[in-house]
Amino acid sequence: MGWRADVYVPLNYPAKLLYRKTGLNSIGMTRIRNPLIRKIVSHLWRSVCLCFALFRYRYFLFYGTMDVWPSRCDRLLGMFFGPSFRAYLSIGKVFGRKMLYLASGCLGEELKSNFSQLDNGDVCGNCGVSECQDELQIPSFNVHRRYADFVFGNGYYAPTCFSVTHIKYKSLDLNLWHPDISIPKRFLLPPTRSLRILHGFYEGGRTSDGKNIKGSRFVLEAIEKLRNEGCAVEYYYLQDVQSKDMLYYQAQADVVVDQLIYGWWGSMGLEAMGLGKPVVCYLRKEWKDFFYTVFPEYDALPIVEADTHTIYDVLKRLVTDDAFRASKGREARVFAEHHFDVRKNVRTLEEVLKEL
Repeated sequence: MGWRADVYVPLNYPAKLLYRKTGLNSIGMTRIRNPLIRKIVSHLWRSVCLCFALFRYRYFLFYGTMDVWPSRCDRLLGMFFGPSFRAYLSIGKVFGRKMLYLASGCLGEELKSNFSQLDNGDVCGNCGVSECQDELQIPSFNVHRRYADFVFGNGYYAPTCFSVTHIKYKSLDLNLWHPDISIPKRFLLPPTRSLRILHGFYEGGRTSDGKNIKGSRFVLEAIEKLRNEGCAVEYYYLQDVQSKDMLYYQAQADVVVDQLIYGWWGSMGLEAMGLGKPVVCYLRKEWKDFFYTVFPEYDALPIVEADTHTIYDVLKRLVTDDAFRASKGREARVFAEHHFDVRKNVRTLEEVLKEL
């Protein structure tokens, strides 16, 4: 549509999560072996990139947090302008740059003390993200409130810490994420007569304490029970796969299980719906009702709902009822065409940018 958009990520960002190698900081910093020199050069290069960006770009979309480049001068100037002062963001404001913020999840949009009240703490009790603490979140949220011109809402939850606007921003190129996608030979899985159930399992949990926000243990137990009963099913998960290649493995699944604890779908579920796969996920009732209010064009969702107690029964029906499994896959694709189509959603985003 004629816009230029570039991506900046930290230099230590995992390469396998990148969909492309180009970006504002793609200068092969990993080739510098001396850690001290690498740190110095990386800081200098980051400063060059960010200064360049302030002059070149009109809009800045921050994902996960806006508080990503605090400097020593921020601490000094903070004594005069307040602890939420950030020099880089302030300079951007002086130049008339517009700042947009998109939370990557509950950590970036709600205090743990508030979020942990859901299901008596089942969400937070099964998550091992150590950075999720009120004393760390509050200063970050203050920065967001001070500098953000627009904050994206996820469409299913209204944060209490700042105001959000819900739009359809999660998007896919549905010509690429398509049920009839052509899979290159190098990504083909071995032939099988079994139904493949894909689940994004965190091997070892989120941290060393073994916590698992997806309820993976219950998924594995349900699949093993089905196998013991003679059902022709097999489980597989993806590890060390580059993001740009993920869809070729997702396309070979017969059923995709997203998560059973959090309460909404994530990237795995979104992409699987684009591929026309039946998606199993736990949807929190109050979030689902909120979604229907935000997007009144919907009165149903294609998700096959399950939680840690019902996952076995849900998977058994999907495995044994071919018609039901096929219908949920078709419903998922139709929903993706209405809700995740980047060609439609980008126009809404463009309207937001122009209004700013």
